Amino acid sequence: MKLFEKLLQESSLHDLAGSASKRAALKAKLTPSDTVKQVAKDLKVSEGEDLHFDGGLVVKGNLVIEDQGRLLVAGDLVVEGNIIHEGFDYSLLFVGGSLEADNLLFHGEVVVLGGFTLKGVAWTYYNDYSTYADTLSANLVVADDREDAIGKVRADHHLVGHSSEIGPKLSKLLEKGLVDEEGGWSYSTLAKKLLKKEALLP
Repeated sequence: MKLFEKLLQESSLHDLAGSASKRAALKAKLTPSDTVKQVAKDLKVSEGEDLHFDGGLVVKGNLVIEDQGRLLVAGDLVVEGNIIHEGFDYSLLFVGGSLEADNLLFHGEVVVLGGFTLKGVAWTYYNDYSTYADTLSANLVVADDREDAIGKVRADHHLVGHSSEIGPKLSKLLEKGLVDEEGGWSYSTLAKKLLKKEALLP
């Protein structure tokens, strides 16, 4: 898909997806195929790897994207597990349709042009990159030291700010021991827990 070739040349998709009108214009250029790729286990996008699908994608496990890994899906993406980016370097998750998963822990750039629904937690962190979507639905949404460009957030709890500000409240919402009394936590611990498909919420 030629549009994907153009997107992969960009260092950030902010200028192409930073507003609702820009996302609509981007979606209008997409012509996803009817093909839906099925992955029967976890899917890992390795460091520096680019994976793209001209149709939809169903992952019957976790989706793990390593630093500088990029996954682009023209249609819908369904992850029957968690989406995890463990690193602190650039990575990209681009979905032209809707995205469904259990939980998301992400530092890189996320672009969702359809509905964006998580059963548990949507946790994005650090302000190098952003999440771009019209809507995001989850039980708990955490934007830790990050400005996400989402039109509407539907969540029981929506925490935005530096970890020092939101940590104490987070400690009351998450499983015991994930956040200490001073509001500190380990991203590697969170990632390992999600890799084992263990719940973050009680």
